[in-house]
Amino acid sequence: MPKAGLWLIGMLAAATTLGAGSCRPKAARELGIRLEIKEHSLSNGLTVIFVEDHTVPVVSYQTWVRVGSSDERPGGTGLSHLFEHLMFKGTPKYGPKQFFEQLEARGAEVNAFTTRDYTVYYENFIPELMERVVDMEADRLGNLSVTEEMLNLEKQVVLEERRLRTDNQPGGRMQEALWMLAYKRHPYSWPVIGYPEDIVNARLEDVQEFFKKHYIASNATVVVVGDFDPARTLALIHKYYSPLPKRPRPDRKIPEEPEQREERRLNLYDQIASERFALAYHVTSADQDDSYALDVLANILFEGTSSRAYQKLVEDKDVTIGISGSAYTPTYPGLFIISGTMKGALASTVAEKLLDEVIAEVQEKGVTEDEVKVAVKQLTVHLVDSVRTPYGLGQLIGTVQTVFGDADRFADDVAKYTSVRVSDVKRVANQYLIPNNRSVVTLLPESKRSAQ
Repeated sequence: MPKAGLWLIGMLAAATTLGAGSCRPKAARELGIRLEIKEHSLSNGLTVIFVEDHTVPVVSYQTWVRVGSSDERPGGTGLSHLFEHLMFKGTPKYGPKQFFEQLEARGAEVNAFTTRDYTVYYENFIPELMERVVDMEADRLGNLSVTEEMLNLEKQVVLEERRLRTDNQPGGRMQEALWMLAYKRHPYSWPVIGYPEDIVNARLEDVQEFFKKHYIASNATVVVVGDFDPARTLALIHKYYSPLPKRPRPDRKIPEEPEQREERRLNLYDQIASERFALAYHVTSADQDDSYALDVLANILFEGTSSRAYQKLVEDKDVTIGISGSAYTPTYPGLFIISGTMKGALASTVAEKLLDEVIAEVQEKGVTEDEVKVAVKQLTVHLVDSVRTPYGLGQLIGTVQTVFGDADRFADDVAKYTSVRVSDVKRVANQYLIPNNRSVVTLLPESKRSAQ
């Protein structure tokens, strides 16, 4: 998960300010950052966050629901993603396709996405559409109507999506297998899209119960960013959302993943020309300071053609077509994932050995001050452009609020990134990137199946 602090560093470097207020945290004030976040709460538990910015006449309205595949159970996977589709099927007030006919027909962008930890619905639009957007979002949060016919239709849509993105894609199959191999108890084990048999077997009563439990005001955050009148918008939100009942926010009962004590391996086969591999090391979650050092480590090892792994495996030894790696640190402990494709008939074990050498060098000798400085700068550049729009800024704020429960927390991250030291990078490499903490999935050409 990208860290919010990098956004602030980048915006500071670009001499850009948003809004007219000042952030609460001392770190932001000292850096001269002016970004006013206004937070409101309705009596039914709905959280509302405003960031006013009149630079361009665009508004991003985002509804963050704290429900993802982590809230599912074995045998019932895929419900969170299924709802991403069902939430567009209509209510008694606004029937099917109304989000597209009422909003997209007038130039708005309407979409949604699901993750392991949350589901997000968003509209990017001109300010004149604000009341219609607020009305429609509040309406479906409280009054979604799902029939057996609609459910069966969306099941087929999701199954086809799964076939295209996972079942018929070697890379998709590998990633699904890797998470399943790495996690034995935690719900991160199963894919966000769910397993085919669970999607097929989802009953209407299961869907209705899932909606009743998770799609409630106290489990949602509305983030509004851009060119809007805060007083008028808050009045509209009170008007349309206040009738929604107050219900207790659902508790998450997530089983703790036991420590991995030995390497795990799995071979898959497909009609491919060269071997592919994916490795995953268990790491920490977003709320731990180690996540910042892990981001820097991943950047030094894998970002760009000058990175250590690229230089070793692609430029020097010429064994892989490419190499990539990143630290995924979500709400719960995540994974440090490395993947690549071999050249020609070379075995993936060749690349694994070279990767071990690259990692061992960091573990034994550490990294340089210049590498850390460059890593922070590169990470900043990657994030700056993505948050210059109301949508991008809303994504940042919504993520921080949903994961940490504190939208202002992003400003505290500044000091944590800039305080990463070479000793921190070396320490996390030694702590997490060890063979007994590793899961490895190899995808081999079908022709090699009989030889195994």
